[in-house]
Amino acid sequence: MTDFSDFCYALFGPFGRTLFRLHRGLEDNIDAANMKIHPEIYLSIVAFFSMIAATVAGVTFLIFWLFNFYPQILVWLGPVFLMIYIVWSTPISGIILAISPLLVLLVGLMIPSLKASNRISGLKNEIPYASMHMSVMASGGLNPYVSLLRLKNVDLLPKLREEIERIQGLILSSGCDPVSAMEKAAKVIGLKDYKDLLLGYASTLRTGGDVLHYLYAQTDAMFRNMATRIKGMGESMGALMEAYSIVEILGALGLYMMFVISFALPETGLDISPETFFIFSFAVLPMVSVVFLFLSDALQINYPVSYWRTYLIFAASLPLMMFLTTQTAFIYIFPEFIPELVPSLKNFIAFLASSLGFREGCEPSVGFAFSLIVGSIPAFIADRYHSKEHTGVLNGITSFLRDLVENRKTGLSPEKCIQILSSRDYREFSKYLKRISSEINWGLPLREVFEDFRKGIKSWLAQINIFLLIDSIEVGGGTQESLESLAEFSESIKEMENERRATLAPLFIVPYIGAGLLTTTTILLLQFFNDMLALSSQSLPLASLNRTLLTPLILHSYTLGIVTGKITTGRTSAGFKHAIILVLVSIIGIWLGFHFKFMTIG
Repeated sequence: MTDFSDFCYALFGPFGRTLFRLHRGLEDNIDAANMKIHPEIYLSIVAFFSMIAATVAGVTFLIFWLFNFYPQILVWLGPVFLMIYIVWSTPISGIILAISPLLVLLVGLMIPSLKASNRISGLKNEIPYASMHMSVMASGGLNPYVSLLRLKNVDLLPKLREEIERIQGLILSSGCDPVSAMEKAAKVIGLKDYKDLLLGYASTLRTGGDVLHYLYAQTDAMFRNMATRIKGMGESMGALMEAYSIVEILGALGLYMMFVISFALPETGLDISPETFFIFSFAVLPMVSVVFLFLSDALQINYPVSYWRTYLIFAASLPLMMFLTTQTAFIYIFPEFIPELVPSLKNFIAFLASSLGFREGCEPSVGFAFSLIVGSIPAFIADRYHSKEHTGVLNGITSFLRDLVENRKTGLSPEKCIQILSSRDYREFSKYLKRISSEINWGLPLREVFEDFRKGIKSWLAQINIFLLIDSIEVGGGTQESLESLAEFSESIKEMENERRATLAPLFIVPYIGAGLLTTTTILLLQFFNDMLALSSQSLPLASLNRTLLTPLILHSYTLGIVTGKITTGRTSAGFKHAIILVLVSIIGIWLGFHFKFMTIG
C-alpha cells in the first residue's frame, strides 16, 4: 500500500495539493475516521482513480464513435464492443459513464466523512459503557487514562479501542501529556457525550475538582440519555413498521389486484405479464425488505459484538431448504426444467393440499411453505435457546452483583464472596458462576477467568458486566464502592433492556393481520372475478393464477416475518420465529379464502 501511495503522490501530487486547498475540512474528517494517511496523499489516490475512470470513459466512447467509420471493429472486438455499444447507446448508462470521473472524485471526497460518521455512531453506543468502566476503576484508585488503556487490551469496545490508539498516537507524535491528548482527540470527534466525558474530566482535574463524582454523574447522565433514546427508538420503529406495512402489504395487494384485473378484464388496458409479476414478487419485494432491514439496523441501538451462530445454523440448513423448494414447489411451476428426484415429496404435498381442501394450483404454495418452515426450524430453535440463555444470564448477573455488594459489606474478600454466592441459584448464570469460583480458587489469573467465561457465553452485556467485575477486583481489590457502582449500573442496563423489549414488542401485530388479509383477499378477489365472468359463460384460469399468485405470497410472508423480528427485537435471527408463524398464517388465510366462498354459496 505504501508503494502504491508513493506512486500516486508522485504522479498526482499537484492535483492532491490543489484539492486539499479547496477542501480544508477533509483533514478533520480523515482524523475523525482514524484513516492513517496524509490528506494530500489520499487526494492523490482519489485523483488517480478519477483519471482511470476518465480513461475508460474516453477510450470506450472513442471506440463507439469509430464504429461509424470502421464497422469492422465489431469483428475485431466482438463481445467487448457489443457491451460498449449497449452502454453508450443507452442514454442513462452513457451519461453515467461520461460523468464517472466526477462521480469517483465525489465518492472519494465523501468516504472520510462516511467513515467518520460510522465511527461516531459506534462510539455513541460504546461511550456509556466506557464511562462506566472509568467510574468503577476510579473508585478503585485508577486514573481514567490508565483505565482507557486497559480497555484497549480487550475487544469488547472496538470503536473506542481505535480511539484509544489514536490518543496514544497523539501522545507519541506530539509529546503532549495524556490529558492534553484526550482533549485534542475529543475536539475532533463530533460526539457530545464523548466531548463531555473527556473535556469535562480534563477541566475537573485541572481545577482540583472531585473526578470520581464527575465520572459517576456523567455516566449516570449518559445512561439516562440512552434510556430516552430507547423510548424515542420505539416511536421510530413504530413509524418504520407503518411504512413497511404500507409498502409490503398495501403495495403488494394493489399489485395483485391489478394483475387479476388484467387477466379477468383485458379490455381495461392493464397489461402486466406473468414475467413482470414474477420479477416484482421474487426480486423487487424481497429487496424492499432488505432495505428496511438496513434501515431498522441503522435506527436501533446495537451492541458492538454480534452473535453469529444462529445464522451459521441457518446457512447449514439452507441447502436442504433449497432442495425441498425445488422438489415441492418449483417442480409444479417449471416441470420441464426441474427433474423429479424424490417423487414421494411431490405426492406428499399433493396429499397435504387436498387434505386442506385447497383447489388445483395451490400445491406450489403449500410446498413452498413446507420448505421454508422446515429450513427455518433449526435456526428458530437455536435463536430461541440462546436468547433465553442470554436473558437468564444477564438477569442472574444483575442479582449476583447486588448480592456480592451486600456480602462485601461484611468485610469478606471479593473472592470469598464469590465462593459463597456460587452455591446460590442465579438461573442460567449459576453454572458460569460456579466455574468462575472454581477457577479463582485454583489460582488462575483473573484475565484467564474472564476469557474462559467469554468462550461459554456470547452475550455482550453479560461479558461487559463480568469484565468490569474482574477488572475492579484485579485493579482495586473490589472495594465496596466500586462494586456498588457496578451493581447500580448493571441494574440500569437491565431496566433499559426490559424497557426496550416492552417498547418494541407490540409492533408485531400489524404484519400478522396483514399477512392473513393479503392471502384471504387474493383468494376472494380471484373467486369474485371468476363468478363475474361465469355470467357471460367465461372463466379464469384459476389453476394457473393460483400458482402464479399464491406461491410468491408465501415468500412475501416469510420476508415480512424476518423484518418484523428485526424491528421488534433488534435481532434479525428473531425473525425466523415470526417468519414461520406468518407462513402458517398465510396458509390459514388461503384456507379461509376457499372455505369462506363455500360458506357463502352453500
